[in-house]
Amino acid sequence: MSLQELKEKASQLSVSDRLALLGAIVQSLQSTPEIENWQYLVSRPHAWRKQLYIKGRKLLASTILRDMTANGMSPEQAAENWDLPLSAIYEVIDYCENNQELLKLEADEERYRLEVKGVQVESTNAA
Repeated sequence: MSLQELKEKASQLSVSDRLALLGAIVQSLQSTPEIENWQYLVSRPHAWRKQLYIKGRKLLASTILRDMTANGMSPEQAAENWDLPLSAIYEVIDYCENNQELLKLEADEERYRLEVKGVQVESTNAA
């Protein structure tokens, strides 16, 4: 079965079944980041989001990487923009590069949730 066929079948599930499926998929994709020795990243409790955040902030690692990409920022510019040490930016880049499947899955889920609420969202390839 192709990924597209799986997506189509998943979209036919009830919201509760979809959330259960998403939870199972995220758990299977997620390496155990809390075991890794992250200096600037931390997990936070969330109903379905499993990616890591910047310690002490409600700021997703993927938000920083998407901002860098969208605005053509260097790591140094991102560090200044987000008021973070340069080493935190490199940690975000490393984390995001090694967890692309999780970030893509979460972006797809967020897009789905917005569309269910009636928010029109343009499809992107960003994770």
